[in-house]
Amino acid sequence: MKAIHVLCLLCIGVQSTTSLGAPQTASPVDALKTRTFHIAIVNDVGYLAVTAGLKLVDLSDPARPQELSTVVLPQSASAVVIHGDLAFVAQGPAGVYVIDVSRPSAPKIVSNIATSGAATSLALSDQLLAVADGSVGLALIDVSDPETATTTWTAQCDGYVRGVAFYRDDLYVCAGSAGIVVLRVRAKGQAEELAKVATAGDARDIVFYRDHAFVADGKSGVSVLDIARSERPSLVTTSATSDLAHGIAFHKGYVFVADGLTGVAVFEFQQPSTLRLVGQLDTREGYADKVTVYNRRLFVANDFKGMLVFDVRRPGAPRLLE
Repeated sequence: MKAIHVLCLLCIGVQSTTSLGAPQTASPVDALKTRTFHIAIVNDVGYLAVTAGLKLVDLSDPARPQELSTVVLPQSASAVVIHGDLAFVAQGPAGVYVIDVSRPSAPKIVSNIATSGAATSLALSDQLLAVADGSVGLALIDVSDPETATTTWTAQCDGYVRGVAFYRDDLYVCAGSAGIVVLRVRAKGQAEELAKVATAGDARDIVFYRDHAFVADGKSGVSVLDIARSERPSLVTTSATSDLAHGIAFHKGYVFVADGLTGVAVFEFQQPSTLRLVGQLDTREGYADKVTVYNRRLFVANDFKGMLVFDVRRPGAPRLLE
């Protein structure tokens, strides 16, 4: 499947931060920049998947993020991954948009990659992009040339695919009620199924630490898998959260779970494979969708309340940066 070049500049474009001067009239796009669904961070630049599309912010002072620019896209963005000077943005039924971010204050749309379903989440390994494609399943796309990207492999899954992540030699697919599917990626962007493992709930996101995987498992909270042998993963334990676990991050022995209306649940991971709830972070009546750890800070994509930042230099006692 070839990339579709973006030609309609009436519908999509770039808004850059203006310099100081005469008062500026608020743009209709401004109201669409707050709702935040996912955050990727590279070199102190935050790439936020927002309702308007892709928002870039300067995070050199994480307590005072400064907007650099916004790329307005056709659909609400649900995820973003960065590879060199390119950002890949999940755009639901509009597929994946590729953005040149070599100049964060002036990003440029490179191409649009169509997918068969609703692109929900992304993972990138070298030049291979994995797309969680909702009810359609999974797509692997060769993006070595993002202007002529080619789909190399697709697979239907039993559940709704919301998350994908590469770890070691394998690709882990969060397939909703079908649990976790483990794939071994082969030459030329092909893959074969290694294993399936049922989780307690609705697998949505996954993160890794050594021989363990931690799954944001929807209404069931967080599930821990033993993945020492990727061809034979096993469910070890599940710990409940108060709402729906959507996103997950690991930092220095602690698991942070984006838990919808109740904020972020904090678990201490105790070897060999148990979790102990040690706290709940208040996200100020927002809806925690995803969490990202960068430079000892926890960034929360807090849906209609935007982005919150917590200092996690003491992971067991996070502090909100005001």
